Amino acid sequence: MALVKLNIQNLRNISQEQIEFSPGLNLIIGPNASGKTSLLEAVSLVCLGRSFRTPRIDQLVKHEEKSLVVVARISVGKENHIIGLSREAKKTQVKIDGERIGKTTELVGRVAIFILTPESHELLDSGPKMRRQYLDWGVFHVEHRYLDVWQKYHRILRQRNSCLRRRLSSQEVQAWDGPMAEKAEQLHHYRKQYLAELTPILSKYGKQLIDVAPAFDYQPGWDESGTSLKEQLRKNLDKDIDRGFSRLGPHRADIKIKVGGKLVQSVFSRGQQKLLICAMTLAQLKRLDQDCILLVDDLPAELDPQRRATLMQAIQETGAQVMVTATEPNLIDVSIWEGSRMFHVEHGSFQKVV
Repeated sequence: MALVKLNIQNLRNISQEQIEFSPGLNLIIGPNASGKTSLLEAVSLVCLGRSFRTPRIDQLVKHEEKSLVVVARISVGKENHIIGLSREAKKTQVKIDGERIGKTTELVGRVAIFILTPESHELLDSGPKMRRQYLDWGVFHVEHRYLDVWQKYHRILRQRNSCLRRRLSSQEVQAWDGPMAEKAEQLHHYRKQYLAELTPILSKYGKQLIDVAPAFDYQPGWDESGTSLKEQLRKNLDKDIDRGFSRLGPHRADIKIKVGGKLVQSVFSRGQQKLLICAMTLAQLKRLDQDCILLVDDLPAELDPQRRATLMQAIQETGAQVMVTATEPNLIDVSIWEGSRMFHVEHGSFQKVV
C-alpha cells in the first residue's frame, strides 16, 4: 500500500498542487509556516476524513475560498484506488473509486496510517483518553472484530449513562449491566492480547532508540483481580447515580509507560519522551505487519544528529512509506533510502528537488 499521487486545492495556504510520491521516503523541506504540515494534513484528511490538527474541516479551507478538494491515488498490490474528499458550504463529500460514501468515518481502516507530530508527547502528559486512543487504534488494525465490539459497548454505555442522568430506578439501570459487562470483557481480552504482543516489539525499539526497554502498565478500568465487572457495577450503583455516569469499565482504562517501575515522565527528558513516542508508534507499525503510511512532522526537533540518524534507520527498517518534514535538508540523512524524493515548499508551492 502506498500513496502514489495527491491533488490538493485550497487547503490552508496551498492553492493547487499535484504531488507524486516515492513509495519509500519523501522529505518535505521548507521554512516554518511554508505549507509542510499542511501537506501532511491533506494526507490525513483523505485517508482518515479528518486533520490531526483540528476537528473542524472548515478551518482547512484556504482564506477567501469557498471549498477545498483533496484527491489521492492509492496503490494496493497491483490495484489503484482513487479517494476524493471535498468540503463546500459546510458539507463534506467523499468518493471512493467514483462511488459516494455516506460518512467520512468509512475511510478509517482503508489505509493504515500513523502520525507523529511535535504534539505527540501529549500522549504521555495528558489524561488517559489519548492513551486509550493509541491502544484502540492499534487493536482496531489487527483485530477486525474489535470495532464492532467497541461500538456496541459504547452504545450500551450511553444507554446506561442516560438512565443514570435521568435517575431511573435501579432495575432500569441494572438492565444494562449484563450486556455492558459482556462487551467490556471482550474489549479487555482484545486489549490485553494486543499489549502482550506489542510489548516485546516496544522493548526492541526502546533499546534501539533510547537504550532502555519501556513496559506497559495496563489498567483496564475496573478491579480485574476482584469480583466480576457486573458485580462491581452493582455495588457502585449509588455512586454512579450520584455522579450521573458509569465510573467503571474499559472506557476508563489507561496505560502507563514505565522504565524500571517509574513513570517515564519523571525520568525522561523531552527528547527521550519524543523518541519513546516514536518507539511506541514504530512498534504498532511492526505489529501490523502490512504496508503503512507514516507521517512525521518536524522530525529533527529536540533530537541531536546521532539520535536522528538512529531514528531514521529504525523507520527505514519498517518498510513503511514515509513523509517527513524538516526546515533544512541536511537535518535528515537520506543515504540509507533507495528512491527517496525531496520536495521544497515555500508559500504553499511545492517543487521536487532533483
